[in-house]
Amino acid sequence: MREYAAKAAAAIKISMTAAFFCFCITNAASVAAAVTGSVQRCISVIVPSLFAMMIVSSLIVRSGMTDMLPEWMGRLGRLMFGMDKVELAIFLFSMVAGYPVGMKMLLDEYTFGRITAKRAELLSGLCFGAGPAFIYGCIARQLFRSADAGKLILLSSVSANIIIAFIMSVPLRRVVSKQSFSHHRVSISADMLTDCVLRSGRAMADICIMITGFSVLTAFLVGTGAMAEAVKIPAKLLCFNHSYVEEAVTALIDITNVEGLPRGDFQLLPFISGAVSFGGLCVLFQLSALNAGKLSLRPLIITRTAAAFLSSRICSILLPFFIKDEAVAAAAVLAEGHVSERAVPSVMLILMTVMLIWEFGDKTEGSSAYST
Repeated sequence: MREYAAKAAAAIKISMTAAFFCFCITNAASVAAAVTGSVQRCISVIVPSLFAMMIVSSLIVRSGMTDMLPEWMGRLGRLMFGMDKVELAIFLFSMVAGYPVGMKMLLDEYTFGRITAKRAELLSGLCFGAGPAFIYGCIARQLFRSADAGKLILLSSVSANIIIAFIMSVPLRRVVSKQSFSHHRVSISADMLTDCVLRSGRAMADICIMITGFSVLTAFLVGTGAMAEAVKIPAKLLCFNHSYVEEAVTALIDITNVEGLPRGDFQLLPFISGAVSFGGLCVLFQLSALNAGKLSLRPLIITRTAAAFLSSRICSILLPFFIKDEAVAAAAVLAEGHVSERAVPSVMLILMTVMLIWEFGDKTEGSSAYST
């Protein structure tokens, strides 16, 4: 039976790959549009909102700054969430730094022996957040032209994380806090900074490539009609517009696709808040690539699913208080493409990072720290 199931799974994979290959050949225009749109999102939203945070987070861990935090943070963390001072700092920082940053900092701590694998796995679902740059730049400004929408999404997501952290404090208190390690002084050098920039640049490249790949996958699902068939039943059960459900599913596949949702519809905010808290399949694959099999992602997936439902519920409760003064109808919001005014600096930033990687790649090849 298992052999038959394995053969059937292999046949399905081969068929899907062949269908995807044929789609890319016969629908070159759709594939090109998907790639162009994803690259534009990376240049205008992802790189500006994440790159600096990833460099800073890597530098904080590599330099030993986490060892020098005040003891009151440790007492506060243990009292409220069962975390030590380093874990509390990562938890708070990651909620506003962007999706991959929390995982990256936990992996650094685990790699340097400052945290156990079990605790890193439990914390990976808590040290997670889209960050204000993405929420305001890609959602609030593009979809609603309202800062209040961004505040509501950010508040709902952070509140859900804090509530989940209170719940997760029970298993965290039962797990060994740290492995043995020696404290060291804070040290920052030019080589360390360069290495952090290079590793963050490689991580950003992986993230952008993943976003581009999922954009093409989404175009494949839409172009072949698979998406339309998949959303028929949910649309009927929820009594929602078919196109709304289709756009919602694409947002769950890749959260950067959230900008494709109807503009100005504030009733979509609870769903958007939940989707932002979950992150989407693309973000999970990004974290899997960053993780490289070092930690189990099961606790993260379970935690983020719970956080998504909780964030959506909190947003529904707070929605009337945030949009009571909003009298903007959906039709009144201009439906314009996502055009960045800062594309040129982002492109130059990418080019300089690639040049650094090319120039100093050999020097960091044998580094003992983990490689993204």
